[in-house]
Amino acid sequence: MNDLNALHVFIALMQTHSTTRAAQKLGRSQSYVSKVLAQLREDLNDPLFVRSAEGLSPTSYAVSIEPRLRVALEQVSQAIEPETFDPKQLNKVSLHIIEPYLITIGKDIVNAIRKETDAIIDIRQWSPLSETMIQEEVVDIGIHLLNNKPQTLHQKPLFKGRAYFEGNRKGEYIKYIISGINEYDNRYELIDPSIKPTIFTDNHVLTTHLMDTCCTLRYAPDKEQKFEHDIDLTVAIITKSSRRQSDKIQWLTKLLVPTIEKFEGY
Repeated sequence: MNDLNALHVFIALMQTHSTTRAAQKLGRSQSYVSKVLAQLREDLNDPLFVRSAEGLSPTSYAVSIEPRLRVALEQVSQAIEPETFDPKQLNKVSLHIIEPYLITIGKDIVNAIRKETDAIIDIRQWSPLSETMIQEEVVDIGIHLLNNKPQTLHQKPLFKGRAYFEGNRKGEYIKYIISGINEYDNRYELIDPSIKPTIFTDNHVLTTHLMDTCCTLRYAPDKEQKFEHDIDLTVAIITKSSRRQSDKIQWLTKLLVPTIEKFEGY
């Protein structure tokens, strides 16, 4: 096992428990990860991972060697990394963003990143897997609303928002569902308990197209206290707690904040 790349594959598999997610994290193909895993098994004379309901579960041997290998790789990385962070040296930037923000400021975010690096930009809609992918370092940073999240994630609150009704108030009410926000909460009930939604969708474009005959609850930053309904929604930048002081995350955060602050609502 003389190839450092093989060790990175091993660490990625320990973090993700999946050849697919390990490949995403490393920016390689799944077939490459599987090939390296097969070689590692032969070199170390141990299966290293066995399939289970949770994915690839490490063997006791894999668990025993992981801390030493991880520390060794960190020391190697520190020894060879440049003294000054240069975004032009990045290979990939990955972000997960809640849909309304992705639609309204996604282009500005891409343009802001592209001005500073030619790295691959992987920008996707926030999903139920986003928190895990940030913790596994497959995703660098997320934009979501401040709420209960594990302590392994750091939330940097930016600004508070309020809600307002949009559309035809005499028409049907649409519950616009946003992943990780209101799948099970009915915030409109805090404003008007008599509301009974008859259309449910997670698609922002469809919701907007129906506003001539239907209505929904929208959200906007409350910088001038002009919106009536306070339903405690604060946008935040989400990062892995142990990475938030890293050069890459600090650079991304400083880049994103002024762009996010241009958001005017959805």
